[in-house]
Amino acid sequence: MTTGVEAGTTRYASPERRWRAGLTVVAAACLGWYLSSRLASLAGIVAGSALGAGSLCLAAPIIRSHLAVNGGGLTDRRAFRVVRLSWSEIAEFRVDRPGGLWGGFCVVATRHDGSAVDLLSTRAYSRIPSARHLDEVYRICWSLEEAAASRRHDDR
Repeated sequence: MTTGVEAGTTRYASPERRWRAGLTVVAAACLGWYLSSRLASLAGIVAGSALGAGSLCLAAPIIRSHLAVNGGGLTDRRAFRVVRLSWSEIAEFRVDRPGGLWGGFCVVATRHDGSAVDLLSTRAYSRIPSARHLDEVYRICWSLEEAAASRRHDDR
C-alpha cells in the first residue's frame, strides 16, 4: 500500500504484478531467441527484436496496474482498462475467484443491485509463488471494508 500523489488517495496493487511483468519479458526473450536461432537470418533477428520490444510494451502497463482509493470511490487501473466505482454503488467487498477466463483470487466489489465487479488489479494466485500473496489480497479487502464503513458512517 502506498499513498498517491493526490491528497487522500491510497493505492493498492497485486503482490504479483512484478512477477507477471518480469515473466512476460522473460517469456518474450526466450521466444525471440528461439525465433532468431531458427530463422538464422535478418528476418529472425528482426522478429526476435520486435517480440522483445513488444514484451516491454506489455510489461509497462502490467507494472502500472493498481487500485486507487479516494473520497470519490475506487479506480481499478488494469493493464488495458480502467474501471471506476463510486462509494454509493458499493454494498460490500469479498475475496473470490474472478469471473471469466481469469484465475486466482481478487477482491470483488458487490453493488447494491447484486452485480459484482472484479477488481483485477488486486488479483493473486493462491499458492504460486507464495501463499502470502493471498493473505495480502485479504488485507486489501479488509482495508477497503474499513474505508467503506467510514464512508457510510460519514454519510449519516
